[in-house]
Amino acid sequence: MPSMTFLLCALACFIATAGLPLHVAFGATLEEALKSLKGLASKERQARVESEARKEGIVRWASSTPQAWAEPSLQAFRKRYPGIQIEYMRQSGRVLAERIVREHRAGKHDIDIVGTSAVTFAAMKDAGVIAPYVSPEAAQLRKDMKDPDGWWVSYFGNIQAIICNKNRVKTAPGDWRDFLDPKWKREFSIDDTRYEWFYALQKIYGAQEANKLISGFIQNGVHLRRGGTLRAQLVGAGEESCGLGVYLNNVHELLEPGAPVNYSVPEPVLVVPVINMMAKLAPHPYTAILLYDFILTPEAMGHYTRANAMAPARDNLPLVQAVRDLQGKRVHVIDVEASSRDYEKTVKEYRSLLKK
Repeated sequence: MPSMTFLLCALACFIATAGLPLHVAFGATLEEALKSLKGLASKERQARVESEARKEGIVRWASSTPQAWAEPSLQAFRKRYPGIQIEYMRQSGRVLAERIVREHRAGKHDIDIVGTSAVTFAAMKDAGVIAPYVSPEAAQLRKDMKDPDGWWVSYFGNIQAIICNKNRVKTAPGDWRDFLDPKWKREFSIDDTRYEWFYALQKIYGAQEANKLISGFIQNGVHLRRGGTLRAQLVGAGEESCGLGVYLNNVHELLEPGAPVNYSVPEPVLVVPVINMMAKLAPHPYTAILLYDFILTPEAMGHYTRANAMAPARDNLPLVQAVRDLQGKRVHVIDVEASSRDYEKTVKEYRSLLKK
């Protein structure tokens, strides 16, 4: 008959592993995994990551990026590592961030890589959900598309544009301020939740001038709508003349099938980084490292930029024509940490202006 000591140890082991991570049946933690790789030469490091990742056999990536955009990159990873299963879970940025923080506090840790909107970064960092990780691939990323300490990396950025119906507007205006002209009265829309766009305008023009700009739009009868895809489609259907702060990729998706639209991208080009972060208590740390690194390679990033109108996070990637046309222009990349820390203030100010 088993001894009481044995039974107590068995019970303790069951409780620990059922509650996760300790570390999913006593595997390595992210911290331990990173220590084991420290000081290794590039090839030796990669071989160790791949070997340990194959033992784990699974990686979970929760992201706000549509799965259709991510799928070509996921398929490339599966082809390279057929023995490793990827679970990709898509949810909108703020909803995803709130869920992961809530689950983290409740002791549930089943996500390896977290990909959310930039404005959620500070909350994730402050809650202890994420950990810094400097990928070897990060050295090739543009400086404004990564955190120097490894808290986040961007694998592409959304570009803010103006879309117009070409049956109603011959040439899309090239400046946000053009829509203060009375000739545009009740002929255009802005998004009532495009907070990052408003934040960028404040940084470019100064808070006072940006606030006046939004107030001027209100006085000029701007339509308040929600959702870049919907607003782009309304313009394409001729329901509105123009839409401001629509993602360039929404425009690209209408241009490809020949929708009657034209567009402009005001300078400086406003880019909102789409970010990935490493979960601090990643249950599969080696597969997390392997996938995180892979996402930043030219092969993986090229799948995003080849088919979509997105700002590249590194040089020498295939680009659609709409993005190639922007090369050499001044660019303003939204500061991830600053914008996320000012998020509540930005929301309050923007909503207040829209009510006037």
